[in-house]
Formats: sequence, C-alpha cells, structure tokens
Amino acid sequence: MKDQVWLVSPDTGKLVTPYGEHPKCRKIVAAQPFTVSMVAAVVAEDLDGIFRGDNDLLVLTRSSMGERPLVERIHFFEEEIPKGRPIRSMLADTVYLADDYNGIDKLWVEVDVLEIDTDTGERKAAVKAFQNLAAAAGAVFPALLPYAFGAGAVAGVIEKMTAALERNKHVIRIPFAMYPGAPRPGRAPLQAGTYAAFAQPQDPSGFRMHANGLLSAAGKASGTSYAVFEVAPVKQASPKFVTSQKVATLLTQMQRGNPHSALATIDFLADTLTQYGNFKKLNRYLELKSKEKPSSEEKALLAEIGKIDALKPFLPVE
Repeated sequence: MKDQVWLVSPDTGKLVTPYGEHPKCRKIVAAQPFTVSMVAAVVAEDLDGIFRGDNDLLVLTRSSMGERPLVERIHFFEEEIPKGRPIRSMLADTVYLADDYNGIDKLWVEVDVLEIDTDTGERKAAVKAFQNLAAAAGAVFPALLPYAFGAGAVAGVIEKMTAALERNKHVIRIPFAMYPGAPRPGRAPLQAGTYAAFAQPQDPSGFRMHANGLLSAAGKASGTSYAVFEVAPVKQASPKFVTSQKVATLLTQMQRGNPHSALATIDFLADTLTQYGNFKKLNRYLELKSKEKPSSEEKALLAEIGKIDALKPFLPVE
C-alpha cells in the first residue's frame, strides 16, 4: 500500500507504517519532554528548468499542539541547489518542542519545501535576517519577523518572502497528525522515531534509511523528493527557543486567528501575561524575603504576594 509518510524501522532502516506501535519506538507519555526536528530534505527534480539554473529552495514547517495555533518556522533558504543534493545543514532544525507534554493533545506537523525565485540581493538580505532571528530567538519564526525587522531595510524582503510562501511551487507539502494513546485506524500514535515524508505516495518496499539520514531506493539515491524529520523523547532546544515558540504562538493567534482553536485570543493572552506576572512576583518575594530589615512597605508587599494562591506552593515554608 502506498502512503506519503513512513516510519523508519530502528532495526533494519526499512520503511514501515507509522500507524502502529513499534517496540523500539518509545511512545510519548504525559509529563515527558519531546522535540521534533528536521533531519534532511532532498528535491529530486530540476524545478527551474535548463535555462534558469538550479533550484532556489525554502524549507519550512508548521506545527501545533492540541488546539493551539498552527505556527510556522523557517529552517533553510538557499539558491542554486542542484537536484538531488541533500539539504542537511539547516539554519535552525527544531520544528516543535514540548517541555511538559500533557498526554492528551495531538501533535500536528506540516513539512513544506518550496521553490522560490529571488534575486541575489534579496537572498542575501533574507538569509541575514533569518540568521539574526535564529541567533536571537533560537529559531526563525515568520510571526516574529515584522517585529524584529519592521523598521529595517530588510522589511521589504520579509514581505516578499511571506508572499512567496503562498504563490510559489510547493515541492513537498505534507500534513501529518500524531495522537496520544493506543493506535486507532487512520490515527498514528505519538511515538519517538525517524519519519520519511514523500512528495507523492510511495510503496515503501525497496527504500532504506542510512546512517547519514538519507534514503536509497533499490541501492541507489532516491529519485523522488522527500523530507526526513524525527521525534525524540528529549528536550533538545534551549529555554530561549521555548519562550520564542510561545511568543510566536501568541502572535500567530493575534495576527491570523485560529479556526481550529476553541481558545480565544484574549484568553490566551491573559493566561500568558498572568503566568509572566506571577513569575515576576515570585522573584520579587524571594528578593524581599532575603532582606535582613525589610521596610513596612516591603513587609506589606510580602504579605500581599503571599496571599496569591497560584504562588503558595512555591513560597518558602515559614
């Protein structure tokens, strides 16, 4: 049977169905962190044609957990990529990070590889913008770009790149959902492993994944376009990425809305700001508590903060 997404068997490197549990692919369970990362992408066709050079490729993903907005991340952008050349050294490879999975939400991941036409100046400006944002935020979130570069000369480039996501050729565009609990027909379980996503449905027989993260077909390099991503039961990104991911999720919710979410933007924003405010108050409490002779005003503030129910489990025992 043909399908677009396949799981790589840890034992043989062959492609097997992702819709069943596999003994060596650990299920993701409640309270466990996990990271989804891009491993590689290969475009097997020459999309620009004989007179226009090689492929100009953009690799991005969209992902969401449960009812949260579908957030975009850019992983790679470069001109003149010959057909069949693997893309592995990505600017930022993290697709999604959960530092504390709740055990009930589904994970939605969409891998998108596009062929985009830009001139050299636009490419250099865009790559520089992406590099700067990756360094500052731990990843390239398009939702953050207008805020990070809106006042700079790169603003026009960002607008072109954003528009390009909708009008250019999608070489690979594959949505894939993974669900908690036991496998059910048509519902892939959320389990750790390496996944191969093809541009078109493929018969898995003859394909094999190698240690370098690339596929061969009947002993030769694959003649079809594909992308490889992995789900690992570890927290691989920095705290900076986690924060940026939350900010990008919030901005996406505010900018576009989320037709798949029952959580209103105002509730999402209020919850985010409340948690941030409580964190600041907790730090302030510990700071005042360490003083040898707090003033009467500081004592009053200590007492006020101490009444916040959400903070009581974190306050030092008297």
